[in-house]
Amino acid sequence: MFDKLIEAFLKFPGIGPRQAKRFVYFLAGQDEKFLKNLAGLFLEIKKDIKQCDSCFRFFSKPGFDAKKPAFRCEICSDINREKNLLMVVEKDVDLENIEKSRAYNGKYFVLGGMLSLNGKNRLSSPRFKELFNKTGKERPKEIIIATSATIEGENTARYAEKILEPLAKKFQLKVSRLGRGLSTGTELEFIDSETMTNALRNRQ
Repeated sequence: MFDKLIEAFLKFPGIGPRQAKRFVYFLAGQDEKFLKNLAGLFLEIKKDIKQCDSCFRFFSKPGFDAKKPAFRCEICSDINREKNLLMVVEKDVDLENIEKSRAYNGKYFVLGGMLSLNGKNRLSSPRFKELFNKTGKERPKEIIIATSATIEGENTARYAEKILEPLAKKFQLKVSRLGRGLSTGTELEFIDSETMTNALRNRQ
């Protein structure tokens, strides 16, 4: 059981063997009431959280019908957001960090993964096909590729630009990237609000 729990925690993003063991030791020291409550929360997660049909972020909204075929998050449903701006991010936590900065008021698209240097996908397949379809349908005036300042982030950004190139030419769309005020190796989920504001202001 101990080893199986460690293996399960190792599947979490950013969790290494040492952290996984700490989690298991922590759980082993908790009482039965705590563990049952935690297990219940895990089982309920699919009931309270849905993936947006437009931007693909996960969000929670009490009272929505999880079986409803089409449902949009509060960002995609907000008529006050700038609909001509579309920011492409790797994962949900990047989106949340950008929202905290209050430096951006457009729409989003969550890729859900990045390409490695050799072209193989990491964690899950990036939604390039869905990005292409969404862009062709909604035709924003500008698409901001907001990937991390890492080798994988750069590789993903280049590929996204490549697949969007035909649409950019056809509909005269601008494809830009965040200004490289970001230090090399920096992931978006860890940057502060001021750095994000400058990266957006200096995008090109």
